[in-house]
Amino acid sequence: MPTGDGLLARLMPSAPIPLDAWVALCDASQAHGNGIVEVTQRGSLQIRGLSTASAPAFARTVFALGLGTEGGPPILTSPLMGLDALERVDLRALVAALRTDLTNRGAFALLGPKVSVLIDGGGVLHLDDVPGDLRLKANTDSRLHVSIAGTAADATSLGWVEPRQALEVIVHVLGSIATRGVSARARDFANSRDAHALRASLAGVLSDEPPPTPRPPAEPIGSHRLNDGRVAFGVALAFGYTEAGVLRRFAHAAGRCGALSIQPAPGRALLTIGMAAAATNEFIDSAAGAGFITQPDDARRYVVACAGAPACRSAMLSTRQVAPAIAQAARPFLDGSLTIHVSGCAKGCAHPGAAALTFVGPDRLVVRGRAGDVPHGTASAADFIAGLPRLHAERQRSHADRECSAAMVSRLGAIGVLAVMSGETLHD
Repeated sequence: MPTGDGLLARLMPSAPIPLDAWVALCDASQAHGNGIVEVTQRGSLQIRGLSTASAPAFARTVFALGLGTEGGPPILTSPLMGLDALERVDLRALVAALRTDLTNRGAFALLGPKVSVLIDGGGVLHLDDVPGDLRLKANTDSRLHVSIAGTAADATSLGWVEPRQALEVIVHVLGSIATRGVSARARDFANSRDAHALRASLAGVLSDEPPPTPRPPAEPIGSHRLNDGRVAFGVALAFGYTEAGVLRRFAHAAGRCGALSIQPAPGRALLTIGMAAAATNEFIDSAAGAGFITQPDDARRYVVACAGAPACRSAMLSTRQVAPAIAQAARPFLDGSLTIHVSGCAKGCAHPGAAALTFVGPDRLVVRGRAGDVPHGTASAADFIAGLPRLHAERQRSHADRECSAAMVSRLGAIGVLAVMSGETLHD
């Protein structure tokens, strides 16, 4: 797709990438693009700075490495599928059968390119917070819960299916979406009438029982035990991007610590797979020194920034230049209860939902809203950054032991937040 810094290629690896293939991908991103590599919130890889002349050569490299051969709608799987020691059922055979079916069925050509299928084996790195059109999630008894449209928390439940009949259900639901054309999504079936019709058409396959209970949020950062006794260690990319040369050195460091492959994961994360548990401390030091996020409470995780100018043609702010300063200034205030969104324009691509604070280029500020909302005020980037420590000071002054940052923003409202950030002293 075209962007401000050239063409962008998005990859969704279907399995962990061997280290040698990872290094070759980094080389290709430098040879054919500008060397900027991103990991998205959904766990996709994005290679930036390709051109019409270089993109075909990059595509040939990707296909030669086995990283771009799947057709049909995107299939998102648990990032440690088949490897996680806590996984409830290994669904790799189901995923393989589904990929074959999607490639061979002409009817699925009518599916829109954004229609996605999520298959969650029930391990520690689940996909509950990742939105999708069709979701299958393993339960403790190895059955799969089927739902449509949204995250696990807000999806519409269809029922439960045995793994051996899961492919039939997936094909049926995707076929129903396809009949409505390329613009159709699962959300078009989430109303009571269409959802009831879907359940009725699968009455002999689905069992009607309550959905599974919610799970704690998945945390990719840290060590995860594998079923062979080794571990995968997860880190995140600060603000979702880095350079190919950094990623190449990252792979070499992982290899020295025993890792065999790397898997992108939701949360802008990378999992290095196959280490001995005793080697993780050495790897943490190396990754942290290279700028990766290695601790779950790192303040940079709670600042979301898009590519910004000049990478995006629509952006009116160099978001990635100001994001580190925002994270540093807001560090004491970023207690994990809220997110600061830095958006180059009103489209809000990096964070479509509402955030506690959204700074929209070049100078708009939205409190508890989205980038496209009517701004509550204006400020330069420098003034916005200067105002962030004042929010933490206000929390300490008023409700230090009783209130998280998100609660304080909610209590103050837009007027109070803007007043505090501008230097006013509030009175109880």
